Amino acid sequence: MSVNVILFTLNNCIHCKSLKKRLKLESIDFHEIEINDNQKIWDEVVNQTGHNSLPTIFIRKNNSDTGPVYVAGVDFMSDDEGLNIIKQHV
Repeated sequence: MSVNVILFTLNNCIHCKSLKKRLKLESIDFHEIEINDNQKIWDEVVNQTGHNSLPTIFIRKNNSDTGPVYVAGVDFMSDDEGLNIIKQHV
């Protein structure tokens, strides 16, 4: 099953930059959604997860708008943990 990695970020977020760099080094494709430019979408994510933490990872199943969401500080505590979660899905 194909998946798409969607990474919710903030421009000045050090943790976001670090995870993006790790994904690029591992040649893992991802789509970035910067929350300041996409406030409505981010509000929906916060409403659904109950958390306002970045980076947040959404693993979208191919041909679907569903999939797991992983929140920094809740579901993973480091770039390594976030990267390992993503690797489990791609």
